[in-house]
Amino acid sequence: MDATTRLQIKELITNVIDSKLEKYTAESDYKPFFEAIFDKETVLIASVVQSLYTTFGMSLYEQIAKILAEAAGYKVETQYDLFGQIDAKTEALINKICSEIETKKRTPDKQSEITLIRSSIQSGAANVDQDKRVDVFLVKPNGEELYVDITTVKPNLKEFKTLRRKMLRWCALRFSQNPNANVKTCIGIPYNPYYPQEYSRWTSSVCDVKNELLVQEKLWEEFAGEDVFSELLEIFKEVGDELKDKILEFMKSQSPEEVQLSLPLDEEEN
Repeated sequence: MDATTRLQIKELITNVIDSKLEKYTAESDYKPFFEAIFDKETVLIASVVQSLYTTFGMSLYEQIAKILAEAAGYKVETQYDLFGQIDAKTEALINKICSEIETKKRTPDKQSEITLIRSSIQSGAANVDQDKRVDVFLVKPNGEELYVDITTVKPNLKEFKTLRRKMLRWCALRFSQNPNANVKTCIGIPYNPYYPQEYSRWTSSVCDVKNELLVQEKLWEEFAGEDVFSELLEIFKEVGDELKDKILEFMKSQSPEEVQLSLPLDEEEN
């Protein structure tokens, strides 16, 4: 990762956290069940961290992907709208594939499924479809078009089923406009919650894990054209070190007067 790209990502992360701290408001100050188990300090910290989790998932990862892809020389867009039209025969084929996988009558095989969809689809109008929105879309110099939905790190079975169907419909929509398009559709998981073990989640059984899931290093390498995961961690750590005093002051300002915060971020007494 070059110095310019690294700086862009660092400034992005810093600005996102700064903005969140400035605009943060707890949904409710009264959490009786949690406060009966934990002290108010712990509940406050958990609330802020959860808010940041949501912010990262909603936009930050997509913006980092865009910076990396642009630095790699790829054409890239976030929140990209994919238009097309899926004929009744191909829609029925997709439903059949998904149903057979969910009932274990078929093993997920993305490449063979793409071949079936490509053979079935009819040319259609560039209509607006319910599954039009793609989190990150990029085109590589070799002509490969990559469509990625960045999701939570532990999707449940229903979420994986929904994502899997959407991936197949993306293929059909694109082929309705260009049957020869070199399409790759994937589910992006920003980090592996099971590290150092491999990502293994029974709910992903409806997916072609090898060819459809981009987890941790593989996801960021796909965007950057090289393995940059360890560098991303370093950048996040740098931001954390630089913002630790500001974060502590924010926590103190949000805390009830009777609660004395003693976060590990505060090193003044060390």
